[in-house]
Amino acid sequence: MGLIENVKSTLDGMGQIELSGIRLESGDARLLDVGSLDLDKHVSMQPSAIAFYGAMKKEAYRRLAILTRGKERWEKKQWALAKSAVMSGTTAQWKPTLADIEARFIVDNERQIEDWDAKLDKAQEELDVLDAWYEGWRQKSFALREHVVIEEDERYNSAGSMKGGGGEAGGSRFHGVPGERLLPSDKLRDIRDIMRKRRQGQA
Repeated sequence: MGLIENVKSTLDGMGQIELSGIRLESGDARLLDVGSLDLDKHVSMQPSAIAFYGAMKKEAYRRLAILTRGKERWEKKQWALAKSAVMSGTTAQWKPTLADIEARFIVDNERQIEDWDAKLDKAQEELDVLDAWYEGWRQKSFALREHVVIEEDERYNSAGSMKGGGGEAGGSRFHGVPGERLLPSDKLRDIRDIMRKRRQGQA
């Protein structure tokens, strides 16, 4: 097989990838919860998940586009038939309008029109669901980056406390000594506090 076929086969198989026993194709909400399961596993499987769900989203776009084109071709054919049927009844006293042709088109094809609409609605719904799920994974990427920064900051705080005797009094980090990191932003402090409270609650 060529590269494209190999990549497609790989993407298809990514649905079997597991995070703590939970497959990507399961759609389990815990897969998006950075606070659950193992953080390292979340990080390691993120690229695979983005590739897998991104491919599924693209496939949903293609299915919707194929159905849309199919309906358009079908409508043109049936419209031509309806127009021919209506025009055949033209007389000196009566000339059909577009509304007459449209009415004949709907009457002759009402069931098929409903079937096409149902297929398109289903395809659109599938695309919307995958789009929302994929966006959730994109947001998870941002959350993972925040967690990595927070974890690094907490490890630095621990090392700084041991080095400087603990607390603000001995920690040169809070006094802007050259070579030391600056105090984290308010946002990072808030997130760190939330994480700490959550861990205390789980203890």
